[in-house]
Amino acid sequence: MNRLSERATSIWAKSQGRHSWQSLPQHMEDSARIASYLYDHWLCEQTKRRWEEQRDHGLMRRIALFLAGIHDLGKASPAFVAQHEGLAERARLAGLPCRALSEIKEDRRRLPHSLISEYALRRWLVEKEVEEEEAAALASVVGAHHGRPVTSRELKEASPRRRPHGVGGKEWDQVRTELLDWLAALTGFGEVLESGANLQIDLPQLVELTGFVIVADWLASNVRYFPLRDWSQNGNLAPDGEGRAEHAWSEIGMPSPWMPPTVELDAEEFFRRRFSWPPHRTPHTVQKAAFDAAHSCDIGLMFIETLTGGGKTEAALAVTEVLAARNGSQGTLVALPTQATTNAMFSRVRSWLDALPQPPLDVAAWSLTLGHGKSMLNAEYAQLVEQFAAFERAFADLSELAIVHEEYPGEDPSELPEGLCNAVVHQWFLGAKKRLLANFAIVTIDQLLMAALQRKHLMLAHLALSGKVVVIDEAHASDDFMNVYLDSVLSWLGAYRVPVIVLSATLTAERRKAMMRAYDKTRAEEIAALTFDPRRYPLLTIVPKDPKQQIQVLPVEERKLSRDVTWSWLGTDLDDVVDKAAALAEPGGCVLVVRNTVGDAQATAAALEDRGLPVSLNHAAFLAADRALNDDWLRCTFGTHDDGIRPTRAIVVATQVVEQSLDIDFDALITDLAPMDLLLQRIGRLHRHPRPRPSHLKQAHVHIVADAPTDAAPQPTRGSSAVYGDYLLLKTASTLVGHGPSIRLPDDVSPLVQTALGPGDSTPSEWMEALIDARCAWEHRLSEQRAKAATWCVKPWLGDQDDRTTLGTWLTTANEFDEIQMGASVRDTNPTLEVIVVPLTPDCSAAIRPPWMTSPEAPTEVLDTSAPPSDDLAREIASWSVRLPSRMTRFDLDAVIAAIDSDPATKRWTWRRHPLLKGELLLPMQQLEEGSHTLSTEIEVRKNERLIRYLLRYSPHHGLEVNTP
Repeated sequence: MNRLSERATSIWAKSQGRHSWQSLPQHMEDSARIASYLYDHWLCEQTKRRWEEQRDHGLMRRIALFLAGIHDLGKASPAFVAQHEGLAERARLAGLPCRALSEIKEDRRRLPHSLISEYALRRWLVEKEVEEEEAAALASVVGAHHGRPVTSRELKEASPRRRPHGVGGKEWDQVRTELLDWLAALTGFGEVLESGANLQIDLPQLVELTGFVIVADWLASNVRYFPLRDWSQNGNLAPDGEGRAEHAWSEIGMPSPWMPPTVELDAEEFFRRRFSWPPHRTPHTVQKAAFDAAHSCDIGLMFIETLTGGGKTEAALAVTEVLAARNGSQGTLVALPTQATTNAMFSRVRSWLDALPQPPLDVAAWSLTLGHGKSMLNAEYAQLVEQFAAFERAFADLSELAIVHEEYPGEDPSELPEGLCNAVVHQWFLGAKKRLLANFAIVTIDQLLMAALQRKHLMLAHLALSGKVVVIDEAHASDDFMNVYLDSVLSWLGAYRVPVIVLSATLTAERRKAMMRAYDKTRAEEIAALTFDPRRYPLLTIVPKDPKQQIQVLPVEERKLSRDVTWSWLGTDLDDVVDKAAALAEPGGCVLVVRNTVGDAQATAAALEDRGLPVSLNHAAFLAADRALNDDWLRCTFGTHDDGIRPTRAIVVATQVVEQSLDIDFDALITDLAPMDLLLQRIGRLHRHPRPRPSHLKQAHVHIVADAPTDAAPQPTRGSSAVYGDYLLLKTASTLVGHGPSIRLPDDVSPLVQTALGPGDSTPSEWMEALIDARCAWEHRLSEQRAKAATWCVKPWLGDQDDRTTLGTWLTTANEFDEIQMGASVRDTNPTLEVIVVPLTPDCSAAIRPPWMTSPEAPTEVLDTSAPPSDDLAREIASWSVRLPSRMTRFDLDAVIAAIDSDPATKRWTWRRHPLLKGELLLPMQQLEEGSHTLSTEIEVRKNERLIRYLLRYSPHHGLEVNTP
């Protein structure tokens, strides 16, 4: 039976021209009912338990369903209804006054329906005797359901006295009240009001509720799941609203929360099963200690600190599973410093997922995502996307998606796409705004930092994180600018009581304490009183969720044998570096040379090549496809196993790209001076695994490039100073000199880091003048970084001291950023520009596939630029991307873009119509001669009446080189 008036059911919410429409009450009911499925089957126990603490059972569920259902209440207004004249006439015939849109254009511009929703709900709640502050908080949720909260200034516009023709008079007010009363009865919220229950909800929960409402709205607005009705039909509710929602839910195939079973295995058996270890292998001491600690303590924040290659990743995944079982988590997020490290971690996490206990067969497979701007260029991830798409095409009814693990009732499994496993790349989570909502997200650190960036739909990221276990790998890699965002994110994760696991080999005590204070401000005094003995390493540090339990600092006696590394200075002259590399490699040895800039790396490699030495180059200025091949080659050639691939003599010249998450092992190391934590990361690539070494390289030794006079401070290369600044380099040099010529790993790792990067000072007196000047410049830069970061950073949650009570006071600015802009906002970097290199034949008559990527039988493969590329070709073309050096773009970004984009030839190419290539800059580069693997082009940039010519050359051996002839 229709319980609503004809006026209420005449109001429209969705339409498709003059063919079909949806009434507002129907959309409200759809939203509330799909929200009930989301709450019961998608929202995890970790979130629901916290929401329902100290509240009557079911109270938060009723509030959530009511807010989800009422979010579009503001569409019951002339300002919205007048947008469709045909449907406006339907409302007029039902007795609702509504002027033509041409008469109320200004009202339409100033009165988005989300604004009227918040205003009307707030008034209604106050009339129901809800406290003004509580009413304002709840109403702010529906006001923010489009991702941007309503401001107090905007709220004044919704007054009927101020804009009577847009908000509507008493007839519209009566309809809104009718809809509110009806939905309150439908969702049980009316009983909540009648009971006089406490409706005070703190800001973190308001943020999560808003994310929940947005998800419900997006699902209920999808006409595939909730079809519109024919134009000729009235707006009465569907006769079986529950059945309509149940069918939609079965088609959506939303994954269930992870919520693994309690881990009953002992540490040895657990690690063997989850990571496919052989029977004789046992966990490192730090892995077992972390696993045991997770069983004995409800962890809020855990730091796992041990040497590179010490098994931190496996330890973190083990702890994650134990904590997820205890908390009832939705999934996990793993954040890493770079796209390359994220891609590598994706494969490792996927293997771990396949080893997990499978979910029940009657629920959908868990969802998995790879979170960075180039994720579709990852072949493994792209294959999973296509497999799910093929599966989706195979079954029009996605209810079959709920069974993708072992059985396919009524279907022949041989006809299904191969590779479906415990976790799939669900299509609904592919968008950048929905990505983190997937159960398992492997992302760059930028994606996590963006949870503190003031931007539209930020609430979705918070809802996603609030139900997960979060792992932050290589935590030391974040600079002071990024740490402003990271500390804000940690404060919100602490508010949501999300378990966080921080991994690092080289974290300072000060940074560890800062992260602890950010996560739990109530422990400020306890944290301040903590002392960390730098000699106790590896180390576990645990902040329990229970404030009554003390913070635990647990040194771990790792059974792995210590190793000694000696060091010495090496002059900065290029000939000195080349001579030393040649001497180390000549009798037989694998040598790694790490330079701090791409230019220095290219110059070093070129000089070694001139001497006829076997040299390989690895840096960030290669095409994405070539760089991935370079990384794979490094792992295979210089990795863990001796399988005959490792050469007897080789020199690899690289930049910082080899510092992290590459399991590679060299006999000798030459490196530019770098801050101590990064220097130790590089040393971690030296004698990393037990293996036979050449006789002259049996002692691990690192040659550090800096001019070191006996009576003055060492002078690093110009490139090193430009990248890191002189202060941290001088502190590192001072620490090394004071420590002596031998470093014992792992014993000396923490003492060296704390001394070099901590507040203490043991600088020789003859260095003091240089150090003081460098420190002043560093502190000034630090202050600038933090101030700049704070501009767009969401303020940290202050707990009981926080006076923010509505969404409008939380998110004061909500711009619509694209992914590249967001990534740039959370990193303090110079403006950068990526281009897609497109090789041309020597006569520039045709585009070709990069010659080194073709088969010997067809060295020149012409590509058709007049036809849209296939998905596979578009993905391949997108992998030819490379970042231009900052010296080109730092001051001339717009001019460089204009110069590249003005090429008349590429403007006619249809490639840009493909979604993967849309908006990309295509940079044609001419093949020097037929069969050549070297490409070149020239870009002319006009700056202040001056013409600058940049000569660009690219080869798969040297990468991108830029000169100004």
